[in-house]
Amino acid sequence: MPKNNTIIDKSHSKKELLHIINYFNIPTGLSQKNNKYEIATNLWDIISKTDYIHIPKDNQFLIENIQDLRLFLKNQNPKKKLSVKEKDNISFKTKKLNHYCINNYCIETSFFEDLIDVYDTASFVSSHGDLPSVRKTLKALMDDPKKLYDIEPKISPEIMKEIHIKKKLKKRSSIYKCDVKHGHFVINFD
Repeated sequence: MPKNNTIIDKSHSKKELLHIINYFNIPTGLSQKNNKYEIATNLWDIISKTDYIHIPKDNQFLIENIQDLRLFLKNQNPKKKLSVKEKDNISFKTKKLNHYCINNYCIETSFFEDLIDVYDTASFVSSHGDLPSVRKTLKALMDDPKKLYDIEPKISPEIMKEIHIKKKLKKRSSIYKCDVKHGHFVINFD
């Protein structure tokens, strides 16, 4: 059997692998006591020999069959694409864009040379739309009266599903229904 680093991508953590095992009810007999290498090799051994897995209806991984699960585990974890250095770079650029937005979209008070520089930075940052700060900043940038073009953040399907659920949770439904009737009414107190 090949080593773990040639099958399951290293970006999947031990905790995430155990979560996948529990989520899809894969019978491995593994627990928190096992190390990441044991978990990964046993998991891959089982799913490489299996033709079917149970997929819950509220599939948070957007996996439809066993082949999708194999592909998901072979590829880099979508939640851990950025290194600390890359995330700091994105954060710094987002702060510069946010500063531009807060200061009434004025180039002179910002750290940008011109409007093209602003939108080039925004285009670069938009590819990391899974980060809430990026989404918030790009939304503020779209209110710019001198805007050159629209920039939409690129959001993964998993994060889009989370955003949709959060929006549903924020909505309040009224239980009480009130009917207002106009006219002359007499109320007696006995």
